[in-house]
Amino acid sequence: MGITFMDFAHGLLLLCTLLGFYNLGITWFGQIVVYPLFAKVGAEEYITYHTYYSRQIPLPVILPGFANFLLPIALIFYHPESVSLEIALANAACGLLSLVVTVALEIPRHDRLEKGGKQEEVIQELIRYNWPRTFSIMGSAFLTLMMLMQAFSPTV
Repeated sequence: MGITFMDFAHGLLLLCTLLGFYNLGITWFGQIVVYPLFAKVGAEEYITYHTYYSRQIPLPVILPGFANFLLPIALIFYHPESVSLEIALANAACGLLSLVVTVALEIPRHDRLEKGGKQEEVIQELIRYNWPRTFSIMGSAFLTLMMLMQAFSPTV
């Protein structure tokens, strides 16, 4: 007899996996395309450009990003029984690292760019300090995939 519906833990894990891979794509796009483009915008247009960028990202970037940082904490308590707690803890650690990098390093640099205009050194810091977040989001995506494989693997 197959599973006719998913329980909460399996559904949460599936949501976290989908969210994780969505954020992985967004993060790599930001790291490789968007942040380097910041340096290509002229100084006179920079504040207008960055303000527009900041207004456009809440729905596609900020909301899924913060959900991706925090939902893995719920997986510690609500993971499928077949999923190891250690992987759930490692996944939550990746999410928390991403959150710390975002709040402590990235948001202040975006604020400096939006208020002070184009600053090459701040743009380079934004790119450099985003690498730990990029790799932690990548780790989280693959850990949730491992968890998904554990949760949905047939039992012998």
